[in-house]
Amino acid sequence: MRSLLAHSMFWKLFVPIGALLLLSALAAAVLLPLVIHRNAEQEAIVAGQETVRQFQLLRKYYTDNVVSKVMAESKLRISFDHLGRPDTVPLPATMILDLSALLKQSGTSLRLYSPYPFPNRRERVVDQFGEDAWTFLQRSPDQIFTRVETIAGKTVVRVAMADRMVAQACVSCHNSWPGSPRTNWKLGDVRGVLEVDSSRQLASGQAIVYQVLTGLALMLLLLAVFIRLFYQRSIAQPLSTALDAARALNAGSAEKVEAVEAIAGGNLEREITLARLPDIDRRAISSDEVGQLLRSVFSIGEAQLALDHAMRKMSLSLRASRDAEQARDWLKSGQNELNGLMRGEQETALLAEKVLRYLATRSGAGVGAFFLHDEQSQQLYLAAGYALPAGIDMGARIANGGGLLGQAVRERRVLLVDDVPAGYLPVGSALGRADPGNLMLVPLLHGDNLVGAIELAAFRAFRPAELDLLESVREALAVGFEVNQSRQRTKGLLAETEQQAEELRVQQEELQQTNEELAERADLLEAQREQLRLKHAELEQASRDMWRKAEELQKVSAYKSEFMANMSHELRTPLNSMLILSGLLKENKGQTLSPKQVEYASTINGAGQDLLNLINDILDLSKVEAGQVEFSYELVEPSRLCAELQDLFHLQAEQKGLRLHTEIAPDVPARVPLDAQRTAQILKNLIANAIKFTPGGEVGLRVSLADAAVNPLGQPALCWAVSDTGIGVPASKQDLIFEAFKQADGGISRQYGGTGLGLSISLQLARKMGGSLSMRSVEGQGSTFILCLPLAAPATPAGGGGDAAPSVPPPSVPPSAPAPMAAIAPLPPQALADDRATLEPEARCILIVEDDRNFAGILMDFVRQRGYAALVAVDGAGGVALARHYLPSAILLDVMLPGLDGWGVMRSLKDSAETRHIPVHFITCLEERQRAMEMGAIGLVTKPVSAAQLDEVLGTVESALDHSLKQLLIVEDNPAEAASLKALLGEREVVLTVAASGREAMALLAAGRYDCMVLDLGLADMSGFELLEHIQGMEQARRIPVIIHSGRDLTREQERQLQRYAERIIIKGAKSPERLLNEVTLFLHMVESKMEPSRQRMIRAAIDKEAMLDGKTVLIVDDDMRNIFSLTSLLSEKGMLVLEADNGREALLRLDQHPAVSVVLMDIMMPEMDGYEAMRRIRADRRYAALPIIAMTAKVMQGDQQKCLEAGASDYLAKPIDTDKLMSLLRVWTSR
Repeated sequence: MRSLLAHSMFWKLFVPIGALLLLSALAAAVLLPLVIHRNAEQEAIVAGQETVRQFQLLRKYYTDNVVSKVMAESKLRISFDHLGRPDTVPLPATMILDLSALLKQSGTSLRLYSPYPFPNRRERVVDQFGEDAWTFLQRSPDQIFTRVETIAGKTVVRVAMADRMVAQACVSCHNSWPGSPRTNWKLGDVRGVLEVDSSRQLASGQAIVYQVLTGLALMLLLLAVFIRLFYQRSIAQPLSTALDAARALNAGSAEKVEAVEAIAGGNLEREITLARLPDIDRRAISSDEVGQLLRSVFSIGEAQLALDHAMRKMSLSLRASRDAEQARDWLKSGQNELNGLMRGEQETALLAEKVLRYLATRSGAGVGAFFLHDEQSQQLYLAAGYALPAGIDMGARIANGGGLLGQAVRERRVLLVDDVPAGYLPVGSALGRADPGNLMLVPLLHGDNLVGAIELAAFRAFRPAELDLLESVREALAVGFEVNQSRQRTKGLLAETEQQAEELRVQQEELQQTNEELAERADLLEAQREQLRLKHAELEQASRDMWRKAEELQKVSAYKSEFMANMSHELRTPLNSMLILSGLLKENKGQTLSPKQVEYASTINGAGQDLLNLINDILDLSKVEAGQVEFSYELVEPSRLCAELQDLFHLQAEQKGLRLHTEIAPDVPARVPLDAQRTAQILKNLIANAIKFTPGGEVGLRVSLADAAVNPLGQPALCWAVSDTGIGVPASKQDLIFEAFKQADGGISRQYGGTGLGLSISLQLARKMGGSLSMRSVEGQGSTFILCLPLAAPATPAGGGGDAAPSVPPPSVPPSAPAPMAAIAPLPPQALADDRATLEPEARCILIVEDDRNFAGILMDFVRQRGYAALVAVDGAGGVALARHYLPSAILLDVMLPGLDGWGVMRSLKDSAETRHIPVHFITCLEERQRAMEMGAIGLVTKPVSAAQLDEVLGTVESALDHSLKQLLIVEDNPAEAASLKALLGEREVVLTVAASGREAMALLAAGRYDCMVLDLGLADMSGFELLEHIQGMEQARRIPVIIHSGRDLTREQERQLQRYAERIIIKGAKSPERLLNEVTLFLHMVESKMEPSRQRMIRAAIDKEAMLDGKTVLIVDDDMRNIFSLTSLLSEKGMLVLEADNGREALLRLDQHPAVSVVLMDIMMPEMDGYEAMRRIRADRRYAALPIIAMTAKVMQGDQQKCLEAGASDYLAKPIDTDKLMSLLRVWTSR
């Protein structure tokens, strides 16, 4: 078959091919001479162009490098006639012609001719070609003019180019030569024609024609001989191979179509069979038509193979797309299912367990753990586990940066660990156990906030889709758990309001139930909505009623506090006179009373004392209930407190024949933090009750640490047990005795008296201090009362404050400020017959400032009995006027005075150079000893007072007057600083003693008496705070005024420490020499006029601290007009200009109207715009970026101060406003 095919193909293919080749040979014989002749002509033209260019370059070189040098030499000439002349060189054109004559022998001639030749020149236009060339080149000097001509039987190619003036030397030569036919040449003009004739190329072309034709004939002969030999190999075999390849391609087409249809139908698992081609060396395929045919067949096969590959790739791509889509669906379904798991409010532990179980199941993990972050301990704790092995406890904690989990948290990314070593975390079941080989650690972060972490372990490697799932949901998990924890915290905070919100909760449940039944009860929708609206209205009304009641309660509390303060003054004042006078009558010093009258006086005095005790109990109970009791914690020695109680009650116990004993357990600390005053008050009441209700036997006080088994506080506590062998309390009455005005025996025929307030006050005080008061009693055998107080003093005592008191006194109580000079004169009229009319200039007199005329008369009699003259004033302004006019030796001062109160009188006296040295002793109903001592008083006694107390008061006054030399102790370890202080404070009336260490100061205080101490906090052997701690335990030194003189600013913690000591020690700060000198002279009661002038000026500078406020403008922003009125009254007296605004919006308007405001006092809680927003708006205005703003708020929650400062406040004051602190802040901020 192949032979027949080859034979047939041979004649069918090669007969036409032979004829075609023969015709091609004939055509080549005809056309080839023409083509070769044309190519030879073109080559001749190109050669002529190149020759012309070469001659031009040669002439230019000759002109530039030969002619120019020859012209520079006088011995040589340049001329066309140079032959036979040794001193002449040819012109450039002449040189070109001569050179052309030499080259003409090689078949190429060069002629240079012009219509304007020099005389005797042979270069002229001699034929038609020259004329045509000149005419063409004149028009197109940059073109080439060519023509083929037959000259002398030879075919010649003539090439002409323009010869242009290209050098200025040539132009000058032609224009200046005497015989020049033209003298107006310019650069660029066509001077002549350069012609090249060439016949060599044409001759070589004809020879080539004959050679080609001969070679073609030989090729045809050889082709005919060898064509049959190569046919079999070159055509027949490739065609057969191509046919086999075509059959192979057609063989698998049906299977491919079926596979493609299956893929199109969605069966992406079907494989595409690749086409198979014969194995042949492609390099051996010829490049002729048959080879091209074979290559085409193979190209079709390769295309088919490429199509098969493309189809397979498409199938794989579709399969990959399907897998990716399935992975996305898997990822989204996982995210949606997780969102569904986390939806709703759930317990954190249960939610963590559900999420962990789902993630472990979804990722194929065999074991897992879910950790949550504890913000307080900064640790991760185990919140949930999945298939955890035994030995791992829930709640286990790890440090944030510990282990692989901590590393994942630090790197803020998911960590994968493979090849986990054997035994790292065994996972077991009922059938066996194995070790997982892979770990995944997933930190849960929301922004920079760490919420938790998840650890999963699996036997196989985690798939990328599982990793993507955890990577995509970890932030959502963090947010979800953060929200869940916030809900839990919010739920805990809202637990306190659940009782008040019970009705709202029920209504919300009813509303929710109603919403669930809406589909079935659509016809009742309008009625239910109306019912819901009515319920909401009722709720709003109830809320308004609750707020109104709260406000009324606040007002009642304020009215109660004001009533108790007034009642305290109104009751104590007449009691004061009654007790003093009855005491004097009872003493019967003049023996003018009968025994019966003395007995009457004793009865009156005793009844008055009982009434005073009752008033004190009622006032104490009222203070406790109103939350106005202040607590001061310090380190107290239980042994000392027991000794003081033993000393106080041993005489009373002996009078009843009772044995009083105290006992302290060995494990009780030597010093414990207590409010000594309140603790002693409770114990005194308990011991007094025990003695009263014990006819015989003993009364004991035992101090011990609380037993952990029966500790009622749940924390380390100290227990004070007061036991007796008295009458006991029946079991039915044991709860009753702690109620106010209730006793075990409340009948009219009861044996024991009393108000029944003592135990009620004691119980409430104990609770306010974080402790408890309980009892055990058996009727007829005795009772034991146990006071338990925590060993750690609370940061804020439970009773430290009640409802917020008004920030400043109400309008009816004017602020206590020093009266101006104009208000002090003239002298007040005599209220009592005092000694002003008969007062000698040098006589010693005492000024009595007391509004109770009866008590003032008693004090006047006591003063006269001591040999002093007496002056009496019944109001504050009159007292200041008498003090300035008469300069008394001492002053006895009440606080609650009409007009200017006692504090204002004291400030006026101490701010005056004439009166600041006068000793002042307070006799008042107020327990404000610390305030009085800080202002420079020599003492304070609380009304009502006894005759013995009046004797002590006058004794203190006489001691201050007779003590001419003042003792001042300076505690300073820097010798240079100590010397400076001695130079500053040294006076004739002052004895200075310097202690260089804390121990030396303690020794001096223990050995002698000092009137004042200047203390540096930074000592070598101990800190100033430690020294103050020791001073508190020294009876003879604890009342010494201490002035802190330190070169550095105190931190807030140090200020808090000083405040704690200031409850028992008089502490003042002095940062400048003027202030230090002022404070020292104040406490030493030194006469300023007797001091050196320089020191007087320093004191004046320190005292005149209010002058800096004069003329300054203050904006008060407060919605309470009482506060605005009181602050306006206070600041106006200091010379300040006051602007008012009742909300933040009005404050902004006031600032725009008065931009010269010096300082702003900003309340926080106001309508329309609160203080926070107002301060932010003010700070946003560049004009007020540095304006001082002092925030005032009644809220005392933790963080309020920081919130105010962040909003733009310069400083912060908590209500009620301390006017001294307010004035200090105003002076500081207005001076900047």
